[in-house]
Amino acid sequence: MIRYFYAALSIAGLLMPMICFGIHFSRGGDSAWSEFFAAPFATWVISGFSWDLMLTATACTVWMAVESKRLGMRGFVWHFLLIFAVGICFALPTFLYRREGYLSNLRSKETGR
Repeated sequence: MIRYFYAALSIAGLLMPMICFGIHFSRGGDSAWSEFFAAPFATWVISGFSWDLMLTATACTVWMAVESKRLGMRGFVWHFLLIFAVGICFALPTFLYRREGYLSNLRSKETGR
């Protein structure tokens, strides 16, 4: 059941940023890229949110790497790349979705089912 929740978060985590980025780049003209990198630090409030997100992404990346190694899960590099390609809002729930499936398979093997 929790896997469905993680799947829904993954889908939302992919769609919501991509919609916002798509709107930005469709309206941005020649300055779209410079605004894309300047906007996260446009005000002190937004800078605070940006730093919060970057530090959270760093902590999640370290945890995902350690957890992948601990469990023997393969494919961590894809989640690492997804953080930069889309964002932590997609990479983390996708990792959690895969992790739940992996743990479920381990439990099945332990019980012999």
